[in-house]
Amino acid sequence: MNISNEIVKQQFVQREYGLAHPTYDSELDFYQLVSSGNVKALSGMLLAGEEDAEVLAARGILSEDKVRNRRYHEIVLVAMISRFCIEEGMEEMESYNLSDFYINKLDKAQTTQQVIEIHNQIIMDYAKRMRRVKKKTVISPHCVKAMDYVYDHLHERIDVREVAEFVGVERSYLSKLFHKEVGQTISDYIMEKKLQTARNMLLYSDFSCTEISQYLAFASGSYFAKCFKTKYGSTPNSYRRINYRKHWKEAKS
Repeated sequence: MNISNEIVKQQFVQREYGLAHPTYDSELDFYQLVSSGNVKALSGMLLAGEEDAEVLAARGILSEDKVRNRRYHEIVLVAMISRFCIEEGMEEMESYNLSDFYINKLDKAQTTQQVIEIHNQIIMDYAKRMRRVKKKTVISPHCVKAMDYVYDHLHERIDVREVAEFVGVERSYLSKLFHKEVGQTISDYIMEKKLQTARNMLLYSDFSCTEISQYLAFASGSYFAKCFKTKYGSTPNSYRRINYRKHWKEAKS
């Protein structure tokens, strides 16, 4: 059978029925949410079914059997998530063992609903574990809660007073406790997380530097560029030009 003809035929069917793979950037955005431990965003997506419609129900037909088709896609999903999480700090053995565990569960699933339930478990299990990875050096609940607030409000201008109010303690007390346990001030932590997010957006998305600066609520584009250069040694534009998707290109070569 001519493989090229089969691929053309499959593409025709997908166009006719409005089936399409998610965009490369949307997939990367999703995997970044999981590997960064963004439980809140992922919970909302799962509840609304957005991740299934936009990212994971990548409508490629891997099998004519509907359950097997969905199962194959989920195996790809867990394989990708496991690698992203390793790169973001999860122990290799833990990630691979978790991947094997869920692939075995998928292999035993007999219905589409069972596969979907495992799909949701995979996403939330990895995300919760990654959130713990990000917090593993933190001891007190106050600091954990402060970090949660920062993470959930990176797209806003965050004032230390607001963080203290959310935690329910005095600003001075939280500042001293945070510095003692995390090793940096709350303001420095906020800036670090904003810049890390900006770095990922430069590497894996097509948002402009101006859009990234605005999304992360920097006072101005020039201030964003100055802060970014201080941390990473180059301007956002230069960093993107040198590193954009570099890891993925090397992996393909």
